[in-house]
Amino acid sequence: MFGQCLLIGTGISGLSTSIYGVITDDKYDRRDRKNEYITIFTIILLVSTILMFVFNNNSNSLVSTCDLEGGQMNNTKPPF
Repeated sequence: MFGQCLLIGTGISGLSTSIYGVITDDKYDRRDRKNEYITIFTIILLVSTILMFVFNNNSNSLVSTCDLEGGQMNNTKPPF
């Protein structure tokens, strides 16, 4: 679960950093911007991974399926 969030976060941060690099590219600016790109990539990676891990929607539903024909509930799990 955390590995999947980390993988998706890496994709998001790579795409975001690429878009930032294209938008802020200036051919007359001769500075080495590698450290700036690494910093932006890392910040976006941490934030997106943590947010996806916290708000993961893979939890079980609290509402169980109900057998409508027999009128009995097939609720064998506690709601927690």
